[in-house]
Amino acid sequence: MNIKVSVAILYLLLAAAVGGCSHDAPPKPWDIEQLVEHILTAERVPGAAVGIWHRGEPVLLRGFGVTNVERPRPVDEHTLFKLASTTKAFTAAALALLVEEGRIDWDSRVVDFLPQFRLGDEWITREFRVEDLLTHRSGLGPGAGDLMLWPQPNHYTRTDIISGLQYLPVSGRFRADYAYDNLLYIVAGELIAAVSGQSFEDFVQSRLLSPLGLKHCFAGPVPGGARDNLADPHRLENGTLVVDTPNLAGDQPIVLAAAGGMHCSAADMLRWLRTLSAGGVTPEGRRILSEQSRDRLWRPVTLMPLSETRAERDGAHFYAYALGWRVQDMHGRRVLHHTGSLSGMYAWVAIVPEEELAVVVLMNRSAGVARQALIYSLLNLYLQTEQRDWLAYFQALYGGASEPQEPEHYPPPESRTVLEDEELAGSYRDPWFGPVQIGIAEGRLRWRSLKSPRLQGTLEAAATGVWSLRWDDRSLEADAWLIAGNDENGELVLTMQPQSRGVDFSYDFPDLRFVRIGADN
Repeated sequence: MNIKVSVAILYLLLAAAVGGCSHDAPPKPWDIEQLVEHILTAERVPGAAVGIWHRGEPVLLRGFGVTNVERPRPVDEHTLFKLASTTKAFTAAALALLVEEGRIDWDSRVVDFLPQFRLGDEWITREFRVEDLLTHRSGLGPGAGDLMLWPQPNHYTRTDIISGLQYLPVSGRFRADYAYDNLLYIVAGELIAAVSGQSFEDFVQSRLLSPLGLKHCFAGPVPGGARDNLADPHRLENGTLVVDTPNLAGDQPIVLAAAGGMHCSAADMLRWLRTLSAGGVTPEGRRILSEQSRDRLWRPVTLMPLSETRAERDGAHFYAYALGWRVQDMHGRRVLHHTGSLSGMYAWVAIVPEEELAVVVLMNRSAGVARQALIYSLLNLYLQTEQRDWLAYFQALYGGASEPQEPEHYPPPESRTVLEDEELAGSYRDPWFGPVQIGIAEGRLRWRSLKSPRLQGTLEAAATGVWSLRWDDRSLEADAWLIAGNDENGELVLTMQPQSRGVDFSYDFPDLRFVRIGADN
């Protein structure tokens, strides 16, 4: 049978199973498993773990594929995956515990606990509250300063993060414009440390993960005894799945822990979601978090853009960010959810309170189409909406693993500064990104970042005062334009822009501004 026809039949059977039964009779687990396996296979995802809990019963909790294509080990429900930004909900919950104890308030000023905290606007700095750290409405641009987080590994510290914030441009309206950020969650982690006297990792482990009974969940580095069942990140290289070696989990604390650095299993994540669904009470009846705190975490704060496409697809009327959670209506029900995206690791969690539904998906490849297809396939089964072939839908929209879409490439920007390669060579510094060196080696103009060693590459003249910066590490997929200009004093200033629409916003090139420095700097 044609594979597309068979998949369409599978979707129809699942839709019929849901539509023709009561809420107490969800679709059969093996039908869901077939669907999950098809999506993972079609999108070249080497390993994944999926958990579904519905109306007090486990529907599905199992692993698919392998943890590592070079050293295959089956994924199971206890396999550890990077949580990426689904970590943010734990950070928000940790702050909620401190609020419950009266040690801080959601309306407390950040500078009262972290006097070194500074943004580019003095008034915003003074007015910045604890809640503002979590709600993506700081006035900073999308992904501002993320080049201090990745590509990993690099040499930035959490102190660098906090001191660098003041140099990032405030380009939006404070508490009005949504712009996703990671750095302020790292500040939130440091605030937790300052108030509690424990590191972020130790506080979350001792006050959340251990009381919750999450034995396969770690806020800090994965300990040696648990690393045997650790999923490794993967990428497609020339059509072949390879281990994304630079992004393997290390054995030392990482800068981005509070923004996206935790590891957890699908089984433990499902337990976490069930506890939140129950108002902060574990399956055994132990209260971890007050219901009032849980409700505060889920309360919408910042309106997010709702495109016509999403509104039609989701039957949605609003889309907002709460505290570590996105919240929207979807075909008449409230849905709390969040994605997690790191190089070689994707995650997704969702809770639908009215349906008593919790879902978790963890994958060891950056496969956006697979994640979207799983999200919509699984949610729509339980929302009892008209089912469609979501894999085909998102492949057509974004291109699949077999036929990826070529991103739109931007032409070289314009510059009025005439500069030869030899004149460009020298040492430069950006106030938050730090020092870089441009020199000539073997007849080629070369760029090297001193604090982010994977960011080194070759510069080639593309237009007057503009060079194409092609990174040596081709897995970055983030080539840039380097533009020469002059400031108001006539001094040379170098700025950067991405070369294509496909460059992730976390490659925060537009916020960079390099000036030449002397040899003694």
